[in-house]
Amino acid sequence: MDKRGYQYFTVDEKDTEEKLFFRRMTVKNKVLILMLILSLAAMLLLSGCGSGNGEEDVITLNFATFWPATDFQVAEGHNAWIEEIESRTEGRVRIRMQAGEALLGAREIYEGVENRVADIGTTCPAYTPGLFPVTEAFELPGLQNPNALAASVTMHEGYKQLKEEGLMDEYEGVKVLMFWATGPGDVMTTRPVNNLQDLQGMEMRVVGGTIPTMEALGVSPVSMPMSESYVALNSGIVQGILGPTDTIEGFKLGDVLTHITKTPFLYNIVFIKVMNWDTWNSLPPDIQEIFEEVSEEFVEKYGKLRTDYTNQGQEIGVQEGIEIIELSSSEEALWRERIEPVVENWIQSKEAAGLPARNIVEKVRELDAQYSQEHGGY
Repeated sequence: MDKRGYQYFTVDEKDTEEKLFFRRMTVKNKVLILMLILSLAAMLLLSGCGSGNGEEDVITLNFATFWPATDFQVAEGHNAWIEEIESRTEGRVRIRMQAGEALLGAREIYEGVENRVADIGTTCPAYTPGLFPVTEAFELPGLQNPNALAASVTMHEGYKQLKEEGLMDEYEGVKVLMFWATGPGDVMTTRPVNNLQDLQGMEMRVVGGTIPTMEALGVSPVSMPMSESYVALNSGIVQGILGPTDTIEGFKLGDVLTHITKTPFLYNIVFIKVMNWDTWNSLPPDIQEIFEEVSEEFVEKYGKLRTDYTNQGQEIGVQEGIEIIELSSSEEALWRERIEPVVENWIQSKEAAGLPARNIVEKVRELDAQYSQEHGGY
């Protein structure tokens, strides 16, 4: 038994009503319930209910993510990271995956980790707009951003360098383990988009820094986590999404999409893996070192994995009948002209708020150029 009693947060996938109820609860309510469970667990341990076989020495941690268990990010990414942690700690750490928003919804994960509803979490900072202004610079349009590997290393290294300059206080509430990113994404729709006119007024799922970009192109943006996209597309709430093609398989979007317009210059979304500070401080130094070593290694592993699955997702989409549309050079020039003011507007608004935004953008472009050259051929 885990001393903190976290196993009681495992949600029975068969019990739909309980799962839905659990998802709708606020983070504060979950914190209160967690405190109650901790108290009960402590009472049980004090009354001599330990296993007696050394299990009480195992550090058991809960890991919350919004990706479904079948998505490659969990099946081949997060699970591989967990296995590596457990192997290098020789079984002293056990990590329990809570995939598909079983423990926390996509928008709740960061705050949930901060409040120790979960020990570890992975989410998308863009799901909570405005909270991570520096990170938005890595999602602005116009970067080289050739693939997820280059984008992932750019973000992770950018975080470390900007943190040294005192510009990453936006993550002070958690222990940051690693960043990675999607790399380029495309306009994926339920009707063809061949030109700007086809986009006008279209309701599309977008997030984070891509919102002003798509507004500049005439789209009516609808912000939502990727986990809600299938229902939104299927029901007609939105007619398209801006995102990477790995979602065609990972989130089964191939069932509800008909066209992909290639727009790699529009999109990059950042992901983060974080740990609760109390959890981190409770770990022995050698285990902390293992977490940091493994996470550092997995920046590139996650980047390569996402690059591979982005390519594979498009291939699967074509096999399922999705049509690929390439913009003409003259049409792409029109799109780029429309989005040109987006970066400058972002810089001016953030500088007005006291952020050295122009220097941050220059740093992002410098790193993007460096790692695009280094990893662009992957």
